[in-house]
Amino acid sequence: MKVLVSWLREYVDIPFKVDELEERLSMLGLGVEGIERIGSDDAVFDLEIAANRGDLMSHLGVARELAAATRSTVRLPSGDVARDRQTVSEFVHVEVREPDLCPRFTATMLVDVRVGSSPEWLTRRLEACDVRSINNIVDVTNYVMLEMGQPMHAFDFDRVRGGRLVVRPARSKEVLTTLDGVQRTLDPQTLVVADAEQAAGIAGIIGAAPSEITASTRRVLLEAAVWHPPMIRRTSKRLGVRTESSARFERGVDQASVPSASARAVALMQQVGGGRALDGLIDVQARRVPQKQIALNWSTVPRVLGTDVSLNEGVATLRSLGFQAEASDGTVRVVVPSYRRDVEREEDLVEDIARHHGYERIPEEMPVEVTAQGSWAPSIDAERAVRDVLIRTGLTEVLTVPLTNGAALEMLRLPDKHPYRDAVPIRNPMVEDHVLLRTTLLPGLLHVARSNASHRLTDIQVFEIGRTFHPNRAGAREQRSLGVLMTGATLRGAWNLPPESVRVTYYTLKGVLESLLAELRVPEAEFRSAQASWLHPGRAASLTLGGHAIGTLGELHPDLSRALDLPAITCIAEVDLEALLEHAVLQPRFVPPPRYPSMRRDISFVVDAGVPVAEVEAAIRRAGRPLLESVELFDIYTAAPVPEGRRNLAYALSFRSPDRTLTAEEIVETMGAITRALEKGLGAKIRD
Repeated sequence: MKVLVSWLREYVDIPFKVDELEERLSMLGLGVEGIERIGSDDAVFDLEIAANRGDLMSHLGVARELAAATRSTVRLPSGDVARDRQTVSEFVHVEVREPDLCPRFTATMLVDVRVGSSPEWLTRRLEACDVRSINNIVDVTNYVMLEMGQPMHAFDFDRVRGGRLVVRPARSKEVLTTLDGVQRTLDPQTLVVADAEQAAGIAGIIGAAPSEITASTRRVLLEAAVWHPPMIRRTSKRLGVRTESSARFERGVDQASVPSASARAVALMQQVGGGRALDGLIDVQARRVPQKQIALNWSTVPRVLGTDVSLNEGVATLRSLGFQAEASDGTVRVVVPSYRRDVEREEDLVEDIARHHGYERIPEEMPVEVTAQGSWAPSIDAERAVRDVLIRTGLTEVLTVPLTNGAALEMLRLPDKHPYRDAVPIRNPMVEDHVLLRTTLLPGLLHVARSNASHRLTDIQVFEIGRTFHPNRAGAREQRSLGVLMTGATLRGAWNLPPESVRVTYYTLKGVLESLLAELRVPEAEFRSAQASWLHPGRAASLTLGGHAIGTLGELHPDLSRALDLPAITCIAEVDLEALLEHAVLQPRFVPPPRYPSMRRDISFVVDAGVPVAEVEAAIRRAGRPLLESVELFDIYTAAPVPEGRRNLAYALSFRSPDRTLTAEEIVETMGAITRALEKGLGAKIRD
């Protein structure tokens, strides 16, 4: 929010130069995002206002903070109005059908106004705060919004049908052309301010063109209201419309100050546009907001802040901020002003005291009372373990947007009923390319690779741990997923190695996943040949656990690599991290070193080339139990004299017993069992 220093000085004496004022605002917790100087003694400050501090969304609100900091008094703007004998109620009727969403609605009226250009002082202040001047009547509504934080809307009364303003839900498919020139189709979730026939504006957000103020307007109907903040926030996001008004209503405005803001606007309209103000104010208020009262036990202040603040200083600070504060027997009884919606409990009062006492005066000390030691949640700890392993294998972590679109999924050439196509749509997407919750990490990783490749960075080894979303009865189910993409060289500056030996292949990616499985101590994970539309038809596999596929890996399909201008050999994998971590053993377990020696035997045999190595190793392990300790493939041979369509595999087998030295007879017996399993189960021919 932007504030003009010379405008602030109308309400409070500021004994600071511009640079000193920036420091003072920052010390009060008002972040200064930017400063635009105007001459030597004036400037526009762009302030960052917290979501719970709606009272600071105005010049008057900032002036209150500065007055408290300097122990001075705020000068409130004048709202003196000369009223006509005629009353507003003779011309206007107001009906609020949704009092929970509109706690207060006021209306007043001016007649015989002259609509034209605003005076230079008014235009200059609005433009300094990035508000475009429209005409003197509309400019006054914007001026009071920036001054007092109360948005309001001016209607051309002669274009308000029936002289009625009705707060109601929009009708199904009701069409409204708003002041930005956009025709919008509304639904009953949207609250509108309507006349007797049609909507005249979207409540708290933007008005409608049919009743806007023009040069021919002579009677002005002025509305000032309070709207339910969550409703405004949801409607603004759903319609994709964010205005200065909605920004204030989202944070909450002061219900008690609506009449005074309306009177201020009427006074300024008379000043810049003439006219007569009708007597009275139509004020529909569902319920009065009770004043909040809080008892602050003064011992809470040093306990929370870690430093002593005198009782007198604290009471003076609260009073200077507009609180009623009376101290008695170590307790300060506080009445909270209506504009401080954020203050609910003792700690909120302590925060205000701390800001004006000075954060820089609070010592940096560890709290004395430490009741518990924090620890990572198991799920976060598991993710940290996965992340640590992948970083140690040379990968770099990336974060991609959890939103996608249909084109990104089409790029993967998915079959019609593939689960990745079943994406949850966003009800109110803010960007055209982000309309779906992602079902897979693959498009995001491919975008990272393509972006790097376009800058001639082709050595890419990255991973992402992120959430994917899948529809269920509640809307969407989140699932933790792991994605890995690798292409280019895995080693840089390897002058003593041939280039092809350091280039990424399918086996490089498989090795990364195998390292992860080993570190997580996941038992019996297997890689099996598989097919996926985005992967090379002959260089793809699935990662399985307990017979269920939990991931895919392989080389990117050549057509997809060409379409994305990626290197020909680009490898990619995605794994269901939830399923993987269910089988992981994260706590290290001590295994004593073996007391008895191992015995090694080699075995060589010919088997059909179509038999997966994983199936061969599984058969060997089953037959070699319980003495077989390890299985290592050390040779594959396919040339003559091995027949075509078959291949020779050679394994090193290690045997060991935990409680004795094995005998030759035991080894022979186990080797016989392995040989029979290979011959009968896989049709292998053992070689001597």
